[in-house]
Amino acid sequence: MTWEERRAENLLLWNELAERHEGSDFYDLAGMRSGAEVMRRHELQELGPVAGRSLCHLQCHIGTDTLAWARHGARVTGLDFSTAAVEVARRLATDLGIDADFVVGDVYDAPAALVGRTFDIVYTGYGALVWLPDLDRWAGVVARLLKPGGVLYLSEFH
Repeated sequence: MTWEERRAENLLLWNELAERHEGSDFYDLAGMRSGAEVMRRHELQELGPVAGRSLCHLQCHIGTDTLAWARHGARVTGLDFSTAAVEVARRLATDLGIDADFVVGDVYDAPAALVGRTFDIVYTGYGALVWLPDLDRWAGVVARLLKPGGVLYLSEFH
């Protein structure tokens, strides 16, 4: 199977998962809508204050962590290759009254998808890295997205 075929298969999966996850107990969008904190304590402590800082969440899926960072004052942009996931994220942002930018794009094409924008923080959350076939290329993307003095915050469990 070629890389393009694998990517297309993976995209179909994530489009389907976005719809499932929107109603799942694991993502608990109802809890988020009622004000529940979704960020883990260690993430908030390790990254520190984000108020007023620009944050790009790569592989943001349905946007819960992206929007949680916005609740802490970050100016947020989420990027995901699943149109279905980005649509859920945009609806959730509207429901929560949070100003957030969600962009459909492949993580490896993020600099172009984000039109050359750079950020104070690039964030990638749980379960993202395992899906990437080329971490060196991914790291190059992160470096291109960071402003001088910016920081990558990676929280992973795989």
